Amino acid sequence: MEAILQNLSESIGIWGYLVLFFYSLGGGFIALLAASILSSGVVESLNSLNIFISIFVAGIANFIGSSALCYISRFQKNEIMKYLIKHRRKIALAHIWVKKYDFWIIFIHKYLYGIKTIIPLVIGFSKYSFKKFIIYNFISSIIWAVVIGTISYLMGDMVKKIYEDSSPYIFPLVGIIIILLILILLNIIAKRSNIIKHK
Repeated sequence: MEAILQNLSESIGIWGYLVLFFYSLGGGFIALLAASILSSGVVESLNSLNIFISIFVAGIANFIGSSALCYISRFQKNEIMKYLIKHRRKIALAHIWVKKYDFWIIFIHKYLYGIKTIIPLVIGFSKYSFKKFIIYNFISSIIWAVVIGTISYLMGDMVKKIYEDSSPYIFPLVGIIIILLILILLNIIAKRSNIIKHK
């Protein structure tokens, strides 16, 4: 059993950062969340990921992904628009946000589900300075990675302490509660997206 855990730990070390990089290109934070929790040592045998490297890899990947979206949409607007016909309302909303909030939206959009890939595209469509976007995007990508990575790492540490200090039944119970909360949140998001579509 120990040999299996050791092999799994080595595999996570080899492939973990690569998976984290590619997943973070699209702005997803689940891989960073998982990497940060694993690096906290919540599973003692699977602690081959380093929190600082995880944050760095996710931040750089997020920066590259957002910058690439902005660059492509700036020079291939007609081609990109073909794929965004169903998202006209989101694009209109993103245009309003970019005009209203300027550089703040570059920082905030990374945490907004359903629109985090739209904002860089809309900035690419607009006359917004590409150089300014690159600078703000770099700073916001690093902040995003530090915030998500640190919170996840602390969560992993907290879960480990709860598990060590409590009954062995508390860990599955907490897991069930988290799954239920995620399902409720996804249900709320689905209902809101249906309301937007029918408006």
